[in-house]
Amino acid sequence: MKKFLKVIALMLVVAFSVSMIAGCGAKAPAAEPAKEAAKEEPKKEEPKKAEKIKMRASSFFTGGDTWTSVWQEGIKDYMAKNPNVEIVDDSTPAAGDAFKTKINTDFASGNEPDIVYGFTGAIGKPLVDSGKLMAWEDELAKDTEWSKNISKGALEYIKAGKQYAIPYIGFYEGMFYNKDLFEKHNVKVPTNWDELLAAVDAFNKVGITPIACSFAEEPHYIIETFLLSMGGKEGHDKPFDESWAPALDKIKELYAKKAFSKDALTIKQIACQQLMKDKKAAMFISGSWSAAALDGEKTSIMPVNLLPGGKAEPTSIIAGFSTGWYVTEALNKKTNGEAVKFVKFMTSTDRAAKFFKVGGVPAINTKVEGASPLFNDGVAMLNGAKVATGPVGDTMTQESFTTIWKGLAHVVTGKKTSTQLLDEAKKLAK
Repeated sequence: MKKFLKVIALMLVVAFSVSMIAGCGAKAPAAEPAKEAAKEEPKKEEPKKAEKIKMRASSFFTGGDTWTSVWQEGIKDYMAKNPNVEIVDDSTPAAGDAFKTKINTDFASGNEPDIVYGFTGAIGKPLVDSGKLMAWEDELAKDTEWSKNISKGALEYIKAGKQYAIPYIGFYEGMFYNKDLFEKHNVKVPTNWDELLAAVDAFNKVGITPIACSFAEEPHYIIETFLLSMGGKEGHDKPFDESWAPALDKIKELYAKKAFSKDALTIKQIACQQLMKDKKAAMFISGSWSAAALDGEKTSIMPVNLLPGGKAEPTSIIAGFSTGWYVTEALNKKTNGEAVKFVKFMTSTDRAAKFFKVGGVPAINTKVEGASPLFNDGVAMLNGAKVATGPVGDTMTQESFTTIWKGLAHVVTGKKTSTQLLDEAKKLAK
């Protein structure tokens, strides 16, 4: 009996051992699905690279144009700074109306570029009329850190209903004056008519021509600035406004005071410029094109708003901007504002300084490396002008304006009245 019980016990031990082994064996396969799931788990995808943004930029900065190299450098630098942007330079020479024809055709055919540096005014009208351009008002108001450096007068000058273009290259007119002569002879730089007459008397006493001016060749600038001073922008821009005759009479008054050189009726404009350079004249009314020839260290420039009873805002100047930056609205949205960013880059103070080191008068308030104090004074006058308007000759026929400037010599010498001269010119304006 005992032997039998031992056998039974031994069988139970074996049976239990087998069940344990079987149990362990059953659990092993259960782990396999977990391993398989781990193998099938999708790998994390690497973030996609930003899509390349491609833009076309059209200008006339190509070939032998003055600004070709700095334009191309700007494009290259922008792409280096923004590796996800590719800018295609689609520039065409301005000569022979090639640029004008191409850009107008592009806008008319639906092939407009993202960015255009082109002409404003009448030449730029087809672009404005296309309805495809972005207006800049919102950006100018929103980004004041950028817009504060753009001349307000220049913006107003090229405004076509809305601000479709950002001004860049321009010119100005004003009165250059030799600072060292005023200091040496203790003469106050004039800020009104009486002070101007006092300066005329003071320089006449020391044998220095007060104002260099050519009535034989180019009295355009004294005419334009005096008309602006007397009539303000509204009177200046309105052909044959009632303020014109009094303005011309003030030039006659200066002539009678011997404000000009003895040969003012025959001297050439280039000779007047030389008088200023040689310190033989104290003042010279001309434009930005004369600045390079004058003493950049000891000469400055100011607006000519000195006439008594004048309506001009004190900072008003004759200035012009015939080109500017345009952006195609739909394409700017498509590229998430990249076209606007490029224009802001090119019109930043640092980039503008590089651009205008090559040449031109900037509508951007910037310091140009190596520029003379006179250059910077001219830029400051331009950017400080709250009102800027174009040459009066642009408001009438060439024949009509030529009659005025050629006939001015007869007015200052008393052979005709200013009213008679203007009546003659008005007949030719029709």
